Parts: sequence; structure tokens; C-alpha cells
Amino acid sequence: MAAVKDYYKILGVGEDATTPAIKKAYRDLARKFHPDRNPGDTSAEEHFKEVQEANDILSDPQKRKEYDQRRKSPFSTEGGFDTGAGSRFYERPDGTFVRFETSDDIGGGDPLGGFSDLFGRVFNGGRTVSRGRDINTVIALSFEEALKGGRHEVVLPSGEHVRINVPKGVHDGFRIRLRGRGQSGPTGRGDLYVTFHVESSGRFERRGSDIHVAETIDAFEAMLGTTRELQNAYGSKIKLTIPPGTQPGEKLRVREQGVETKEGKGDMYVEVRVTVPKGLTAAQKRRLMELMSDDS
Repeated sequence: MAAVKDYYKILGVGEDATTPAIKKAYRDLARKFHPDRNPGDTSAEEHFKEVQEANDILSDPQKRKEYDQRRKSPFSTEGGFDTGAGSRFYERPDGTFVRFETSDDIGGGDPLGGFSDLFGRVFNGGRTVSRGRDINTVIALSFEEALKGGRHEVVLPSGEHVRINVPKGVHDGFRIRLRGRGQSGPTGRGDLYVTFHVESSGRFERRGSDIHVAETIDAFEAMLGTTRELQNAYGSKIKLTIPPGTQPGEKLRVREQGVETKEGKGDMYVEVRVTVPKGLTAAQKRRLMELMSDDS
């Protein structure tokens, strides 16, 4: 029996890695080895497939538990899948599973004889293979593409082109399932799982369905109040009123100018940053001193 793949090593994380750490490692590596970024590079494509496979196992608590058990003792009860009726399932070198019976009428008491296809049924992930294997892929989107949604095309390992409908406002790590678009099998096709990786924006920060952005004004504008014409994350212009006496770091809320999804629209929060002018002239300094004297 071939050694179990070290999915932790593939993702570059420790065996005690948390689920968020695993997902982050996966996103970074998927982005690095994605076929769209490495056209014609077969090595990168193989790495990409391994990274997807590792994430599929380690990001699922139940699959990860079974995988950890198999790594520790591949031939033990913990390492295989036991039906409780004299049947056991062990991993083949190609990653599938085979069942053998321990009763004398089939295996003669020799469990290793059960690896023959004559006596076994092939299992995938502990489930009967009635269809092909599932496929996992990643689509990289810009911040703006994720907000607006639309059509995107992916190429499967078979060379088949599949059009994906990207939902409006999709967030980083969002995953969708397309039934029957995976690999072909004896009685049907597996499913296609698509995970979206969203690039960050240089100006906007997304928190849930809300958008956060910073706007800088000078100290006089903060004291007297002012207005600003801003662009929201979709490129539309909005008018922002900054009231007199606004404090540095204060956040102003603009309703329904955040992320639009099928559930509705979020808000936009504008953090006001205040700068202090430098290089005042003598006359300006005198005016300020007079104002300070009047206040006292």
C-alpha cells in the first residue's frame, strides 16, 4: 500500500493548524499555481491539483479526522472504514478505496487478498462510486469583478470549458457547487466545486456587506465643516457632508452605498482623517492667535 500523501506538507502548515490557517494557505497557493497565471506550465498545474486535494480534505473536519487516523495507522481499524459487518475499506495507491470481506467464503481469512478487483468494490472517500470524482477549482476575481458579478469561464482537466455565473457581491472564499460538471464515471458525473478568491482593493475595505474607506480633510475643514464628492466601490459619485467639529477618526455612515447582494445593500463608512497645515505665514498665525484669544 502506498504511503498516504502529506497534505499538511503540501499546504505548508503544521498538523495543529487551525481551519482559518489552512484556508489562508490554500488561497495563497491556489493563487500562485492557478493555470490562468501559469499557462502551459504542467508542473504548476499538478501543484494546483494537489493543493485543491489537500484543501478538500483538511478544510473538512470529518475528512481531516479520518485522514489523520489513516496517517497514524493505515492498516488499523482507525485507518480504514469499517462497516461493522465484516467489511473493511482501505486506500489504493490512486486514492480510491477498496472493500474486502473478512469471512472465509470470500477472502479465505486473508485480508490482503481483498485488494483484488475480483472480490472488491471501489470506493471513493468511503462512499460507493456511482459517478465520477468531484473537481475543485479556484476563480480569481478583482475586487470590482466580485462586486458586480457576471460570467466567468473555467477549463476543466478534461479540456471542457464551463461558464460560471458569478453571484453579485461574492466574497473571498465563497464556494458554489455545480452538479454533474465533474469527472465522468461509470454511471454519471461528479460535481464541480468553485471557490472564489477575491483580490483586495487599494482604497476600499470590505467587512461583510459594508464598505469602509478613508477621506482626508484639513483641520480648518474639520472645524468649520465641508462637503466632499466621493466615488463608491461601484464607481458612482456620492456627495458627503462633513459636519462642523468632526473629530479625527470619526466615521460617517452613508446608507446603502456598500456591497449589493441578493439579500440587499450594505452601507459605506467614511473614516475622516484630519491633517494639520504646515508652514503658516506670520499673518495666518496672528489670525489664529486672535481667534484663540476670542474663545478665551
